[in-house]
Amino acid sequence: MEEKEGLKEQTLRVRPIKRGAEKKYRDYPTVLDKSTEAHEFWEPIVHQGLWDIKGHKIVKGPWGGGSVEDAKKRPPREFMVIDRASFALYSHSYGLVSPFFRGLLEGKLMGTKCPECGTVYCPPRAHCWNPECRVADCYDNWMNLPLTGIIHTFTVQCLAAAPFEHMLPFSMGYVQVDGADTTLPTLLHMRPREIFIGKKVKFEFVPEEKRKGDLMDVYAVPAILDEKAPEWACLQKDAEQMKVLEDSIKATQEFIKKRYGIDNSPEERGW
Repeated sequence: MEEKEGLKEQTLRVRPIKRGAEKKYRDYPTVLDKSTEAHEFWEPIVHQGLWDIKGHKIVKGPWGGGSVEDAKKRPPREFMVIDRASFALYSHSYGLVSPFFRGLLEGKLMGTKCPECGTVYCPPRAHCWNPECRVADCYDNWMNLPLTGIIHTFTVQCLAAAPFEHMLPFSMGYVQVDGADTTLPTLLHMRPREIFIGKKVKFEFVPEEKRKGDLMDVYAVPAILDEKAPEWACLQKDAEQMKVLEDSIKATQEFIKKRYGIDNSPEERGW
């Protein structure tokens, strides 16, 4: 193993690329193709199998059972850490609810309505969940919904999985779209002090050229500007907890700026 200036070399174990894996799809016409370019880039990679990453590192850390304080009392031990990676590429179909995601590309919210009980689903369902309807077909019963709703529940995120870490801190909520009987998970582009259950919101979309046809294309903003949370609001009624949250948000913003060079402050975001 050779290392130059502390950087570990990486090599790829090459395996024969399998051809004809998508032969079964050739009898179906492609109406709109915006993924072939991605496939051409990734397919040669995903068929290589595991990557061999040369090198390792030694770290010192706590060990053994018991509490954190118990672990601190024991001398730390050395552990060897290696990295392994594996790629996979999936073609995922939205199936019978595809109109909903195509609607997002067009800046629309769509739902399905059960022909038996009248339940309106947004996000849509191809079949009704009501046991009395015996999974009645909803996939041909589409309706356009207004771009308004109310917050049913919410969370403020200062931790997130790696793909979303650069977006921290952010808030998410389940919003009941006006005219629907279910709730839509969506980002809330507003400050935590403004968020409360029952708050009226309106939906907006990212610029058309950035839309991908998934739930990240849409987000909610306040329907009423400068609206104060009611006294009973669970988050705002405890001043001490609100201070803890705001301190956590500030620390998260500083962390993201240091790690990614991104300013996610309310002033920069505009909300």
